[in-house]
Amino acid sequence: MGSSSETRELSTGLIIAGAYADKVRRTLFAQLRDLVKQDKEFAREAARASAELNTVLYNILVGELKVDKGDVVRIRVNYRLEPEKRITWLYNTLRVEAFKRMPDENVERVVNSTISTRLEQILERFRAAPREAERIVREFEITEEEAERAVKPPTPPEITPPPEILPAQIVREIASIDIIGETAERGFIAKLSRSDGSVLGLVSLTPTSESDVVVDAIVVHMQRAYRYLARTKKSIELLYEEPQRVLEDLSKTTPTEISSSEAQKLIEEKMKSLI
Repeated sequence: MGSSSETRELSTGLIIAGAYADKVRRTLFAQLRDLVKQDKEFAREAARASAELNTVLYNILVGELKVDKGDVVRIRVNYRLEPEKRITWLYNTLRVEAFKRMPDENVERVVNSTISTRLEQILERFRAAPREAERIVREFEITEEEAERAVKPPTPPEITPPPEILPAQIVREIASIDIIGETAERGFIAKLSRSDGSVLGLVSLTPTSESDVVVDAIVVHMQRAYRYLARTKKSIELLYEEPQRVLEDLSKTTPTEISSSEAQKLIEEKMKSLI
């Protein structure tokens, strides 16, 4: 590190809210990999800085925005590497995107209000008890074991498997289709949610050279995972403007039941295709 300060940006990309804290830690350590390897004291400073930012974000995401662990978020913020090997977050650059049924202006208002009126209070509590603050953040996180149990919990052998669910019955539970972002294939990905806000799955829409659109939905329902594959003649522009029109095609499609691990892999691949 030189004698002058250096400013960098941390960006999490699109992630589920329950994984934001781990992504912040991993991203910061990845950006500072060389410095961390050279200096154990600086490694501790990176851990302190990530814990501080995660505490501020917890207050915004959970305390103010009331996001669920399955909601999708994106976080961007600049930080400064000081000559004395100190990491300083530039909170006035903090930008949070929360992909749930909440207007963007509401999210921006909460972020700006928290940073302008409560930042010092949050940071004081963090400095006074950093381990307690980090414990609270970690309670919100989803571990790999919890994620696996959430997708496919063990079923005792004496329990009768649930009855078959008709495709239309599952589709009828989809109350909203919220666009998460666009893909490199000129399509987009949207989140499928129930009326209570709980997430059922994801759907990707990809235009083809034959002037139609491939609809590929992954739905987790009653601890079982399904994949809907269909083609529609509706234009990608129409579906982007009126994503609810996707339900017309899903309700006519017979899904294929897939394993929870395959469903999770497909969802991760879809999220990685976002630009």
